[in-house]
Amino acid sequence: MRMNVFVLPSWYPSARQPMAGLFAHDQAAAVAAVRPGWRVAVGGWGHLDGALSLRDLRANARALAWRWRARAGWRDVDVGGALLHEHLTPRLSWTLALAGGGVRGLLSASRANLRAAEARFGRMAVLHAHVGFPAGWIATRLAAEARGQGRRLPVLLTEHMGPFPFPALRGPAGGLQPALRAAFEQADATVAVSEALAQTLHAHGLRCDAVVPNVVDDTRFAAVPTPPARTAADPFVFLTLGTLVPAKGMDLLLQALALLPPSLPVQLHIGGDGPEREALQALAASLGLQSRVRWLGALAPAAVPAALAACHAFVLASRHESFGVVLVEALMAGRPVLATRCGGPADIVGPGDGALVAVDDAPALAEVMQALVRGERVIETPATLRERAVARYGRAAVGERVAALLEGLGAGP
Repeated sequence: MRMNVFVLPSWYPSARQPMAGLFAHDQAAAVAAVRPGWRVAVGGWGHLDGALSLRDLRANARALAWRWRARAGWRDVDVGGALLHEHLTPRLSWTLALAGGGVRGLLSASRANLRAAEARFGRMAVLHAHVGFPAGWIATRLAAEARGQGRRLPVLLTEHMGPFPFPALRGPAGGLQPALRAAFEQADATVAVSEALAQTLHAHGLRCDAVVPNVVDDTRFAAVPTPPARTAADPFVFLTLGTLVPAKGMDLLLQALALLPPSLPVQLHIGGDGPEREALQALAASLGLQSRVRWLGALAPAAVPAALAACHAFVLASRHESFGVVLVEALMAGRPVLATRCGGPADIVGPGDGALVAVDDAPALAEVMQALVRGERVIETPATLRERAVARYGRAAVGERVAALLEGLGAGP
């Protein structure tokens, strides 16, 4: 069955923001890879490149400069033998708390992108939106416009938001903004990326028809070697990756590191940047951790395999994760993982993969870190960790599941 699929992401990677919305890009690439006869088009408006800020004047200057230079048009991207067809109609956006982030302009841009895709490839069979607002709301508006023209254009909505909902999308008395609720009510099928997120959707009275995890491009980690050999005196290296914001729990991780015995040879590599960097570095200094912590700065996706190759285990101390892509990347690199029970990680970390601990429990995290360093936990071999992760989250596995959902909608009545 040959189909045309139009993808609407709420965030999407760019040269300046390579990690933003990577989940939407990778899932679209996976679908294109498992269905080589399909046309998979992605509509964008510039996303974070054109995002204005209420507080950061330099960010506003960058966004305005980007808008001045940006031009509408196509970019065909080779994603491992398959093609993604990306169409840009540039628009500025701003915080969701202020007039919905300029969503009417984003709807106009998405309408132009859809028209460009259909002019090039013919009618789209299905829309796939990532995140209920703005993309989910936009997709259901486009579907309603299509119905007004006498045609069926079904919508698959995949929710990634965490924590759900974002504060700006909360309605009165802790409910949901009407536009976000409408996206779920009007979509033809809805998906969550973890069981924990599905339960949260149900708690808000929203339906969730399936749980399909985020996809991870397993080819990126196929060449990562086994963990570096070490003697008893060599440091055991933990790696963590994430934006340096409170939700990622980097402060908790530093506190756990400080609880490890000084005689235990351990290092922590921290990959990421963000508004909490100076505060976290000050915390590390106050805890006497200067010799135990290495700050890697922000890492582009291409640099992640090398960072994983240099570590023995991965640790994620987040206070909330709707999924946890970095955990899957570590497992695909053959590294055991330690994480908090903060949502998505509970789906990912199973027996033999590492350990889960409670959120904000530094002593418990320190205990499992120490046990891992001393070889006191039963961990599968690197090859087994990789094989299991690829079977559950690799491009072929997740791409097939998403493609099947899209086929079911595209072949509907």
